[in-house]
Amino acid sequence: MPQELFEQVKNEIPSHIGVYVNGVSCKNAKRQELGVDEQILKDSLIRSLCREVQKKFRSNDPWYIDIQERQISKYKKQAEDYKQKYWDLMRIGQEKYGSRWYKDY
Repeated sequence: MPQELFEQVKNEIPSHIGVYVNGVSCKNAKRQELGVDEQILKDSLIRSLCREVQKKFRSNDPWYIDIQERQISKYKKQAEDYKQKYWDLMRIGQEKYGSRWYKDY
């Protein structure tokens, strides 16, 4: 908030609300109890973040899309690596204990 605006509205700001002027806190916020359920707040935050990501993708910003695609690619490769390690361990178990070593009948 600009300093001039803060000077105009500072008497109207409730006592529990904090204010930043030009990136510096000039009025500290006070701790208060939640007015709504914590889970509702979390869900709302997740929906808001999802909307922001969708806006970024729709903007066709090549820099942002490139970063996201690299992260997706990294996670896919990581998933494939875990899958390969799983099957390697299954093969070791089968070689050592037989083909149905992991089933308890």
